[in-house]
Amino acid sequence: MELESMELSAEKFVDLLGKLIGEAELLQNNPPELVPSEDRAVRHVLKVLQPLSTEAGGPLILNHVSYVADRGNLIIEYPGTEPGKILSFVGCHMDVVTANPQDWEFNPFALSIDGDRLQGRGTTDCLGHIALVTELMRQLAEKKPKLKSSVVAVFIANEENSSILGVGIDALVKDGLLDGLKKGPL
Repeated sequence: MELESMELSAEKFVDLLGKLIGEAELLQNNPPELVPSEDRAVRHVLKVLQPLSTEAGGPLILNHVSYVADRGNLIIEYPGTEPGKILSFVGCHMDVVTANPQDWEFNPFALSIDGDRLQGRGTTDCLGHIALVTELMRQLAEKKPKLKSSVVAVFIANEENSSILGVGIDALVKDGLLDGLKKGPL
């Protein structure tokens, strides 16, 4: 199987993106008023990937890491054939900036589709990336190409705010959970 035969499933991507944007109101990150619950996004991603996990007989290694209740991070790995070789996607985050629905011409907390234009809170920052990389990992797990490098995706909590620490990437780094990613392109 060659990677060139992999194509984005627009239907699956849009379906997941719609579910993620449907959670965006509760993913807004502007403490103390708005503290997100990133696990709302994690649950949708896990629903797609769990059937392809090692626990279910598939190739994906899923690691849901939480330091604060309801504010999890998700590390997804498709193992390669050569130990130590790795390619990583880090920085897709499940929180979004605050939106004022009155400032929008449409409901920002629901996916709006106008032709090939997708709109909704988090579409480009960063729920669209979560949906896209989830689709990549789903396809790798289903098609099972023999890759030399492992492919790892890290979906993080708390990217939009730095006043509350110990929730997202800072905690993952502190615990050494991303040390293995240093061996390859990030």
